[in-house]
Amino acid sequence: MVQRNQANPLKVDVSYELYKELAGEICSPLDDADLNIDLRYELYTSKLTYLYNIQEQCFKCINTEVTENSYTPEDLVVIQNAIEVTKEFIRQTIREALLKGLTIAEKKALDASRNQYNT
Repeated sequence: MVQRNQANPLKVDVSYELYKELAGEICSPLDDADLNIDLRYELYTSKLTYLYNIQEQCFKCINTEVTENSYTPEDLVVIQNAIEVTKEFIRQTIREALLKGLTIAEKKALDASRNQYNT
């Protein structure tokens, strides 16, 4: 009969450790100077998904009796603030894409009107 090794009973939440490592940066904008609008949008939506996931984990931890190596109510506030800030970065990215699209459309319309007058 094969015996299984028992896992360590002290479970460390990897996502909490990652959160604590990134906590100081989760409200900051991405370094997006060299990114196109589509990639920036995808990265911000991925970040938002991550934040929603850790918000759920945080909420569950706060409402259980786990106290060591676990989320706190203060963490929940930080995560919720990061969600709102990230949503604003997404809105800014969408606005920038729309403005860029409108600028291109205006240029095309202007070129079309010039061509109409030249013929």
